[in-house]
Amino acid sequence: MEMTGLSALDWGVVSVYAAVVVGLGLLAERRQSGSGQFFLGGRDLPWPLVGVSILATAFSAASLLGGPGEAYGNGLLWLQLQAGDLLAIVIVAWLFIPFFRGLELTTAYEYLERRFGVVARTLASALFHLQVVFRAGVLVYGPALALSTMTGVDLTLAVVLVGIVATIYTYFGGITAVIWTDALQLGVIVVGVGLCAGVAINAMPGGFSQAMEIAREAGRTRVVDTEVPWTSVRSWLGALVAYGVLSLSVAGTNQQPVQRYLSCRSVDDARRAAVLGWGVGAFVTVITLGLGLVFFAFYEQQRALPEGIAADAILPHFVVHELPSGAAGLLVAAIFAAAMSSLDSALNSLATASTTDFYRRFRRTDATDQQTLAMARRLTLAWGVVAIGAGLYVASQGQGLLGLMVRYVGYFAGPILGLFLLGFLSPRTNANGATVGVVAAFSVVLLTVFGPDWFGWPSPGAIWMATLGTVICTVVGRLASLGWDPPRQDQLRGLVRSAKHRTQ
Repeated sequence: MEMTGLSALDWGVVSVYAAVVVGLGLLAERRQSGSGQFFLGGRDLPWPLVGVSILATAFSAASLLGGPGEAYGNGLLWLQLQAGDLLAIVIVAWLFIPFFRGLELTTAYEYLERRFGVVARTLASALFHLQVVFRAGVLVYGPALALSTMTGVDLTLAVVLVGIVATIYTYFGGITAVIWTDALQLGVIVVGVGLCAGVAINAMPGGFSQAMEIAREAGRTRVVDTEVPWTSVRSWLGALVAYGVLSLSVAGTNQQPVQRYLSCRSVDDARRAAVLGWGVGAFVTVITLGLGLVFFAFYEQQRALPEGIAADAILPHFVVHELPSGAAGLLVAAIFAAAMSSLDSALNSLATASTTDFYRRFRRTDATDQQTLAMARRLTLAWGVVAIGAGLYVASQGQGLLGLMVRYVGYFAGPILGLFLLGFLSPRTNANGATVGVVAAFSVVLLTVFGPDWFGWPSPGAIWMATLGTVICTVVGRLASLGWDPPRQDQLRGLVRSAKHRTQ
């Protein structure tokens, strides 16, 4: 595909943006008094900022690049996933947040040690690390692909550049820098999407109404299609149930959003932040899918896209060929914003979990606060290098960005969610049973993933992996617990959701 590249003005816009986010990281560093500030911002961050950060954490460059491409090819069916997201957020606000806030945790997995012992905590934290590392590969690859496509920069170099910028400001500023830059980056994303839509609509004689009419006549405006197979994320069952379970695991047990709930001032603030995150997420999903419909109408009426162009490359193609100098730089900045708003969270959460669940738990239980902070920063750098390596791996896979994101997250989400549900809702489940359940669940997920290649088994689809893992973990964990004595009543107080065992 022929690309014209970016002008000096465009590069200036991108450079200024990168300097601002790194500067915010340095500014946040000056306010840090220890590891508590680095991990949780002193548990005193405003809930509206935290809510925006929750959305920005989930909304990556894969979402910004993949959303318009998804709507271009499949219409608005992806919008159904917001129903699954909403169901998950309601459960998280009702069940998960009170436990996390009431126990004064730093990571979600500390709860599992109190409930089931150190083995359960270690297994869950290890699965979280694997989940985020694979996801980080997609987070790095998405903007690198766009940068390489639009400028001709080597893809490997682009992956390295994206990883370095996000690592630098996360290293200095911790969670405070992450949350403040997330708010800035969301604004850049919304402005960039609006700019693209405005240029495309302005080029059409009938404007927005003509664009929507063209999309409607092509069947792109349907939100629900009952003929889509249930194994697909675009089916209503896949969106509501399978994606709902996946979203529940991510929103309720993944250290990235949990860390944000813990950084709020109260349980009510954490709940407000969670609901706001969903609301802003629904809005951003609507405008990115809407941009895809506008692109569809624009290229149907104005000119054809190059033959064989990937869905994820439609937005970069439009930026290079249709936007004026300066505006293209803003869109590149928006793509970087979407990437770094997710990647910075991944790096900070990985450093937090590694430091708290492994370094302070096993190696230096007597570490001072300053030693803990120094280790967290070193681990941020280390995980930045790992994320770059994961991005290079993902670049070799050549698959759609949204599909890759759902696929990799789903592999690990179910077993982790199953452990927490057993802990919250099943007082009879003991440590041995929970361990058997999570090992069985992850083993079944792996067999399901590799079984079609190894044994020719049918695949239920990547979207159902989280549901499969959750069901296996909870059922096997509950049944296996019958082989050992139940937990003592004093061991359950404040750790399960029942009036009998709640903390007074």
